[in-house]
Amino acid sequence: MGDSHSFKATSNGETTVQIGNHEGIQTPFFAPEIKNWHYDLHVTLDYREVMDDNNPVLVPAWDWPRLREKNAILQRNGEDGETVIGGKEVRELEENHPLVHFFPPELFAFRGKTNILRTYLLKRDTEAKSEFKTALRDGNVETALEQIPEFTRPFVRSNFNPILSDFGLQKGTVEDSGEDPAEIWKNIPDSRYDSFFGQIADEAMNSPSAVVIPPVPLIRQYDSDLITAACEANSRMAELARSDGEPRSFYHLYLHYTAFSDGNGDEADTASRALKILRSEVESGEYAGIAVTIYKGEEVFESSTSPRVGTFFRNLSSFAEEQKLPVLCPRSEWLGFWATDFEIDGFSSLYNGNWVYRSGGGVDDVDRYGYTMVPTESRSLKLRSNSGTDIEDHIAKGGLSGLDELPDTPPSPPADYEPDNELQSKYGTSFYYRRHFGKPQKLNHIWEARQVRSGNDLSARDRLENSENEYVEFENEP
Repeated sequence: MGDSHSFKATSNGETTVQIGNHEGIQTPFFAPEIKNWHYDLHVTLDYREVMDDNNPVLVPAWDWPRLREKNAILQRNGEDGETVIGGKEVRELEENHPLVHFFPPELFAFRGKTNILRTYLLKRDTEAKSEFKTALRDGNVETALEQIPEFTRPFVRSNFNPILSDFGLQKGTVEDSGEDPAEIWKNIPDSRYDSFFGQIADEAMNSPSAVVIPPVPLIRQYDSDLITAACEANSRMAELARSDGEPRSFYHLYLHYTAFSDGNGDEADTASRALKILRSEVESGEYAGIAVTIYKGEEVFESSTSPRVGTFFRNLSSFAEEQKLPVLCPRSEWLGFWATDFEIDGFSSLYNGNWVYRSGGGVDDVDRYGYTMVPTESRSLKLRSNSGTDIEDHIAKGGLSGLDELPDTPPSPPADYEPDNELQSKYGTSFYYRRHFGKPQKLNHIWEARQVRSGNDLSARDRLENSENEYVEFENEP
């Protein structure tokens, strides 16, 4: 690094890292990622006691100020059912756990498929949200775009068609630019970073202990101009996200899973070439850590690139050790868990188990209950399936096991509840089940990390090879 900041230490064979103002975080660790308030933030507050001391938590950059101020959060009651403790709970979460402000990078990576970027940007301002919709209905593109940060406008302009569909407007009501997000990244004027990245950084630094992982372009194939754009985004956030002179921004590399498999002959694959650039940038800059997000990480195993990915992780962690920096793999779940065998310090997952933000849900009754983690098998299952290999099967055999503080079986529905169907009569509504059972089980990744950290259990790979995980399949690795 450009300065002598040290955020990682090894003593007596144990490695600890510093994130935000919190030192002594034992590795490997699991950091849950909060997406929304009605499920994720409630679950995090309900089960704070299951997290390790100083356990990092990922929160949505740009949207965190809105989530923490929701009345439904602030008005949470204590055990007596009367004392309002929600505000205190949120403050304690921010004080006792370093918050990793993570802007979902997929929102700046694709076009033609989603309107989530628009909804994400406008959630925090109801007036701007209304004005955006009204202006778009009237064909006033510029007025609509003025409601969102200037940095984000070309990305939204390239994605008007799904937004029109969302509003029930005909395609062509306003012009969709059709521009590839990668090309947008290459042409962002320097001035546009300051306001948007500056606000993200300021909001993060308002937390007692926080770091920032900035949005960066998705790297599929090696493109020097796109790599330059990624370096620019990282260096700009590094300048803006500082606390008491200390760096508080992670260098972020966002890789498509195919970036590990496009090398041939004497040419290194894209991921290896990008890692070389990362080394140069981190050595000459000031960063508080390194983050690597892999898009569609589950495909790493199906595409037979796990040996290359393992080598990548090994080289990355070796460099991070030299630089005394922690390495976090957001959105990595069991891929990231495996990476801890290569000295990657932390891995994370959304509470719903997805690898990216998605909108909507399943249409049938069972799908609405989502997937629930089975910690002893390192996989997730539906509540009920045709094969009988499901959560109901585990409940019938005595429930789940993992963190002692989590329920083994779903709580009974409220006594005064009038169910609409047989599933609800057993487990309550899908919302009730997911908040009180399905999503809390995701915190069992903390238990997995503890098992490996103890040194008395199987390695992450051994645990995964012994599991029946639906996407993990190893080949011989170098």
